[in-house]
Amino acid sequence: MSRFASCAPILLVAGLLACSPDTELLPTDAELIPERTLMGAALRDHFAHSGHWYRAVALDAPTGATRVGLMLELEADASLPTFEARGFDAAGEPGTWRRADITWHEDRLYVGRIDLGMDAFSAELRASSVSGLRALTYSAVVPVPRVDDEVASVASPLRSDLADLVNDRASWGARATTCTSRDPNKTRMAIHHTVTPSDSDPATRLRGIQAFHMDTNGWCDIGYHFLISLDGRIWEGRDLDLLGTHVGGHNTGNVGVSFIGCFHSSGCMDWTPFSPPEAMIDSAAAIVGRITEIFDINIDATNVIGHRDHAGATTACPGDNLHARLGDIRSRAGSVGPGIEFRATYVNQTFPLASMPFVLEPGQEVAGNIELRNDGSATWNPGETFLATTEPRDGASPLAAGDWVAPNRPATVDRVVGPGETGRFEFSVRAPITAGDHAQFFNLVNGTTWFSDPGQGGPPDDQLQVRVMVSMDGDAGPPPMDAGPTADAGTAGDAGADAGLRMTGESGGCGCRTSGGADASWLLALVVLGRRRRT
Repeated sequence: MSRFASCAPILLVAGLLACSPDTELLPTDAELIPERTLMGAALRDHFAHSGHWYRAVALDAPTGATRVGLMLELEADASLPTFEARGFDAAGEPGTWRRADITWHEDRLYVGRIDLGMDAFSAELRASSVSGLRALTYSAVVPVPRVDDEVASVASPLRSDLADLVNDRASWGARATTCTSRDPNKTRMAIHHTVTPSDSDPATRLRGIQAFHMDTNGWCDIGYHFLISLDGRIWEGRDLDLLGTHVGGHNTGNVGVSFIGCFHSSGCMDWTPFSPPEAMIDSAAAIVGRITEIFDINIDATNVIGHRDHAGATTACPGDNLHARLGDIRSRAGSVGPGIEFRATYVNQTFPLASMPFVLEPGQEVAGNIELRNDGSATWNPGETFLATTEPRDGASPLAAGDWVAPNRPATVDRVVGPGETGRFEFSVRAPITAGDHAQFFNLVNGTTWFSDPGQGGPPDDQLQVRVMVSMDGDAGPPPMDAGPTADAGTAGDAGADAGLRMTGESGGCGCRTSGGADASWLLALVVLGRRRRT
């Protein structure tokens, strides 16, 4: 698997012997595909201007290459440059420059390949311009040959025991698979990251990764079985019954789960966040828990590991910051699964962030909503599933507004929400008339069952919080509510005293933990400043 889409392997050249010119080149092992991934200033510095071209540093291919693969993203309104590549034989003699064939593109994402027409042991890439490139990955590979009678086929429907957790292939527009190697008995799981930006539409990104795997490497499909986007959604990749292509030499019985993004301590350019948000960790735990139940796999540090933990792996995957969370994934996976009736995962909120405070008169009300995904097995119904006060449970809130169901119940869910669907809780908060910091925690309750009760999936009672700061200072009036900023899991700006949405373990990508090390899923902080009355 390529470094771009298979966790940025650290190529170990020492000890590898270049193939003899008389040796037939074999398809490049997934673990050993030479590849570079570049972005921004580092990308432009990598190319030297020479005449009408910008030439990149040659890419060594110790085991040989017949193709250069490309995956790139353009800046807004930029034009696609012309790309060419050439190979160098075992004696260092160059071949002819050949132009790239673009095999797939959507919006600003492109996948291309350049067949070198020779057995090469290094490859050089050049471009007509680099000014409009946002990101570029290029590799040197001997692709898997296509079988003449190999035809595309439709993957099997998503298993019914995964339907409540996973978005199927049709949801992201997957190409038909050409895979035929079945591997139905799973015994372990490998965690990866894609080493790509994570800020674009996940479906488009998935189609690009699939095109890169199939068109460049010659693989029969995307290499992973499941992928997780920044918002915590889980996407079906390669059919679970098929042999994956994600850990060289260790694919049999191995389920590949990849986080879309780059989560290493270095080399991720500006592809923030550098640490996986809690929504991704929770979703990884959910799919790990479900797969281990389906196949009766023990959840431990032998059966659920990172790509780099496999014997012979030459990679930093899944990145230091994600690798550090594998223990959390394993521990949480043991408490989730199809038997969990009530479990909620944060999706979005419309209350303004605390880092952009606005001014309200004490007693003034502000409307907003919180969206949560139903990751349990029970359906949420209006009049049964409520957002309720905690710390203590069912305590009358000082923030209760006129539209609350009761002083301890801000709102009920807006509609019938089945497993895997997202529900909205719409309510207002009222700024108290006294100055100070007024905090209120919330959780969900269905009838008499709290989502934080033993045997349920959470979140705990002390994680979802609205905090209203009322000060008698301030002069500006409130801005229109429809202009208020929003945030999603893991993409809030720098953390600090006035952080908005925060994940425990996340601080603007720094990976810092809050005091006490609690595994908070989210913190919604709303700062309300009261206007000082003038006399």
